[in-house]
Amino acid sequence: MIMQNHLFGKDSEIVSKAHYNPDTETLFLTYLSGPTTIAYRNVPVTLYNELLRSAYPDVCIRFKIQARHPFRRVGKSYGALNYTFMK
Repeated sequence: MIMQNHLFGKDSEIVSKAHYNPDTETLFLTYLSGPTTIAYRNVPVTLYNELLRSAYPDVCIRFKIQARHPFRRVGKSYGALNYTFMK
């Protein structure tokens, strides 16, 4: 498993970083509120790359990831917290 990582810096008002596992098509987003990390399932690498290239990553997150992909909250080490994927 080769995890791809991205720091958003000032490009996003809702997330600080993204971690993507292409083997499982799982995208981990760490939100600024909390901080909380959410895992999104079935995210194709093309969508992850679109997120990284987007001039408006928050719009991409809200309308293409949050609205369309099952999710669960995860712990600091990306381990599951007794939550199953929702949706």
